[in-house]
Amino acid sequence: MTSLLGKRSAKIVATLLLALVASNHAVCNAFSLKSPSLAAGAGGTVCRGAPLYAAGVFGGLFGKKQTEDPNAPKRIFDVPVDSIKMGGLRFALGLHLIGQQGNPEKGTWKANEASDGILDMYFKDETGMFSVAMSENSISVDRYGPRPSLQYLLQESVLLHDFLDELQTLAFEGDDIEDENRLLKPKDGAIEKARESLPARKA
Repeated sequence: MTSLLGKRSAKIVATLLLALVASNHAVCNAFSLKSPSLAAGAGGTVCRGAPLYAAGVFGGLFGKKQTEDPNAPKRIFDVPVDSIKMGGLRFALGLHLIGQQGNPEKGTWKANEASDGILDMYFKDETGMFSVAMSENSISVDRYGPRPSLQYLLQESVLLHDFLDELQTLAFEGDDIEDENRLLKPKDGAIEKARESLPARKA
C-alpha cells in the first residue's frame, strides 16, 4: 500500500513538473526578446515572465529554498509621478528612443514598442536590453539579460541620462505650456533621485 502511494505521489509531481515547464515555455515564447541570438548569447531565453526556475518552485515543496531566475529583470530606477498622460507620453518617449538608435553610432540600438505598450531598447551586442514601462503612478526602467557586457552598461548609462533629460524637458521646460497640459508631473526630486542610481555622467 505504501509503495502504491509513493508511486502515485511521484506520478503527480512529475505531471505537475511537466505542466509547469510547458507553461514557462509558453510564457517565454509570448514575451521573449525578438532577437533569438540575444537569448542564446545570454545563455538562455530572456523574457518578461517566469521569475523562478521550475526546480526552485518544486524545491519549495520539499523544504528547499526557491531559486531566483537570473533572467529576471533588474529594476534600474522608478520615477514616481503625481499625474501622467499615458498615450501622449508613450508617443513622445517612443520618438525620443527612436532618435537614440544611432547613439553613439548607427546600429547601436534598436527601439521597439511591444504589444503591451512597453518600450524596449535592444543593444547591438545582444547581451542585454532595457524596457520602459508606464503606469498611473510611475515610469519604470528595467534591464534584461543575466550577463550584460561592459560596453552595454556604458551605453545604457548614456541613454538613460538622456532619457531623464527628456523627462525633465517634458515636465518642466517651455513657459507657454500650462501645468495641466504637461505630459507628466514627477513627484518632487523624483528625476534627480533616479539619476543617482546611474553611473556619473561624463563631463
